[in-house]
Amino acid sequence: LGFAELFRSPDSLMGFRKSSAKPKTGPPPPVEDEESPTVRMRNLGYTYATSETRHPKKKEDKHTILSFESVVTKELCTAALIADGHNGDAAATVAQEFLLHAISARLDRADEASIHAACTEAFGELHERCLKANPLSGSTVTVCLVNATRREVTCANVGDTFAILVPNMSEFGDKPVTLSTSHRMMDNPEEMERVKGLAGVEVKQGTNALGKPFGDLRAWPGGLAVVRGVGDGDCGAVVSCVPSCKTVQLPPMGCSVVLASDGVWDSLRYSAAASIIRKACLKKKGTPATWPGVLATAKEVVGAAISKAGLMDDTTATVLYCPSMPEFEEMDMDSSKHAKDLWEGSVEFMDDETDKAFETPPPPLTHTLATAAALSGPPWDVWTGHNLALQPRPAASPCSLAL
Repeated sequence: LGFAELFRSPDSLMGFRKSSAKPKTGPPPPVEDEESPTVRMRNLGYTYATSETRHPKKKEDKHTILSFESVVTKELCTAALIADGHNGDAAATVAQEFLLHAISARLDRADEASIHAACTEAFGELHERCLKANPLSGSTVTVCLVNATRREVTCANVGDTFAILVPNMSEFGDKPVTLSTSHRMMDNPEEMERVKGLAGVEVKQGTNALGKPFGDLRAWPGGLAVVRGVGDGDCGAVVSCVPSCKTVQLPPMGCSVVLASDGVWDSLRYSAAASIIRKACLKKKGTPATWPGVLATAKEVVGAAISKAGLMDDTTATVLYCPSMPEFEEMDMDSSKHAKDLWEGSVEFMDDETDKAFETPPPPLTHTLATAAALSGPPWDVWTGHNLALQPRPAASPCSLAL
């Protein structure tokens, strides 16, 4: 071939024939069952994502999501779980692998009363399984269950892994709706009274590396500041595995449900997380159900917490996006405002005091040095409720394991 023919020939390049070999590709993506609950929920516009950043010496947060149908009434549901473990990840791992399946198997129908009963029973069985897996490991657990058929969300939780609901069409600065209950004694007078009434239990502060009283009030033996959870066999009756349960109607204009571990909430106000959700919706066309914005939003929540206080703990957030009612999209302005107002009057929005409750100020230098000493030592094998309190747990005694 001459020079001109080389570049005129469609099948050659500089005199060499193009390879006919097909480029290497990975295995084809698995074929999804269009009738599966997961695909059906997604087709209805319900989407979700989780983002996490693990502390190098903890790695005890666990999370999972399950879509399913109620056994008899075939109501379509998605449930999300976050478990924040301590004294190792044994209890959190058991929660991750067991709890959502245990709840779904107990739901012949997915009405409010049935879900509350199923969660209470399943949390009790989870507690027993955690004690068998590792008597000294424990975990907080929060479950949010969205029922697309009834357009309801139920939250069941033990501990301080908090959940909120951020309605669409809310104004910047509006408070989110509280879904979960804090079981930190300092935040919950009922839990404080319950623990103080237990025989042989002392409520006092822990001590830092300098031997000075520091941090939240704790229940001893065990040193727990958060007194509902699963596991923690060495803490005896201090630990209650009975979840706080709450069900609310999904707003007609749609919403995002956010559940996160205390690695997020110890640094980020609930209203700040709600603002991140609103900004994410405004930056994109359409809704989070129509763009890959749910994962980006979960990452923004985690990133905002870490940028404010640093990586002091495992930091995990799950965002469940729930679409608006089809009828709401067809309403005129007056009707849609009326529907929005009716829903807002049926729920409890977070107050300013709760919004600030978990926001932790920067620790004094002595406590920061104590934290640095702890991070440079052995892995986190003690449970104190906060990273900065270095009081070790006492060894388990046979009588303390009887719950």
